[in-house]
Amino acid sequence: MANGYTFFIGLRYLISKKQGFINIISFISVAGIALGVAVLIIVISVMNGFHEDIRDKIIGSNAHVIAMPGFKEDLHDSTAITAKIMKMDHVVAAAPFFMGQAMLKFSDKVQGLMLWGVDPKSISKVNKLSDNMKRGDIDSITKSLPDNEHGIILGKELMDIIGADLGDDVVVISPVFYKTPAGLMPKMSKMKIVGVFESGMYDSDTTFAYVSIDTAQKLFNKDSDSVTGIAIKTDDIDNAALVAADIRRTFKTLYARDWMSMNINLFKALAIEKLVMFIILVLIVLVAAFNIASTLIMMVMRKTKDIGILKSMGANSAGIMNIFIIQGLMTGVIGSILGFIFGMAVCIFLKQHPLPMPGGGSVYYIDKLAVSVHFNEVIIIPLISIAISFLATLYPAYQASKLDPVEAIRYE
Repeated sequence: MANGYTFFIGLRYLISKKQGFINIISFISVAGIALGVAVLIIVISVMNGFHEDIRDKIIGSNAHVIAMPGFKEDLHDSTAITAKIMKMDHVVAAAPFFMGQAMLKFSDKVQGLMLWGVDPKSISKVNKLSDNMKRGDIDSITKSLPDNEHGIILGKELMDIIGADLGDDVVVISPVFYKTPAGLMPKMSKMKIVGVFESGMYDSDTTFAYVSIDTAQKLFNKDSDSVTGIAIKTDDIDNAALVAADIRRTFKTLYARDWMSMNINLFKALAIEKLVMFIILVLIVLVAAFNIASTLIMMVMRKTKDIGILKSMGANSAGIMNIFIIQGLMTGVIGSILGFIFGMAVCIFLKQHPLPMPGGGSVYYIDKLAVSVHFNEVIIIPLISIAISFLATLYPAYQASKLDPVEAIRYE
């Protein structure tokens, strides 16, 4: 007998209308595999979108790489160091900054904050502060204001907490003290709110404030050439770790950290969550695979006579085994293909028509359901499903191949 009979008979067993209850189980198996594959693709794509959305928000309010002195308090030769960093591979922009903790007072409310002293032109090339401005202008922090006031940019959440608005005057209190006849007093500066930014990250929007770099230096009693560190942007976020390592090798006194290492706990948690979700959802496919195995076992029991006749006609054990492997494998292939098509269709639809999140972004800082399809990941899902389906066919197919043809047809 030609080897092509195995595929023909296996397909006939799969689609035969005479199987009754067995066909119902086969349909459930196909539906279960399709559902498992589709849900896996959708969930993994949604988690990828969430991961990228969080990453973009973090990078939007921070630089790709931050270089700061390892032991020294401040940098005093930032111009020369910045020029050298700009010549490194993968670096596209660099901006010196001054950073320090301070207190913000408005009316009867006091709030702690992280005060950043920056140059608007250079910092706009490093992070997305200028793009995140909701009101006002980033260049306003360097403009002269009446009564020798300095301009300050606050986050939207911080503005809501203290109840201030654009144009209001606030007092920034420095941790630097000076002697007065009444004793030690902290250095304070009256500033006008000239801008409001919204990065989408609650921590940044509640704690970050921006002033000009010379304003921050004066508030903290620092020299005009003194900076805290250098913020760096790379040509690709995946190259940030390479640039950070290069800076550490080149400048022995600088400690450089990339955006990933600064948020390692968050991204590790997201990666673990993604892995756990993958494992849980694979169980759906495993349940469907058990259905395939049970279907084939019942089929072998029902087709005992047929197996005996085929063996008496010259079919070998491998041929009989292939018949039932093909039948079960086709169930897995059909289910995996249908699931892949449905899952991809849902992902494309969600990408073109994003679903709004509850609260409109005010609660979770994500205003829509982000979807990002990584083809190299989603293509593995149906392949794993097919492999599981194949493994589920081996035992019942092996049992069918071991049937004795004489015993199979003796009582028929």
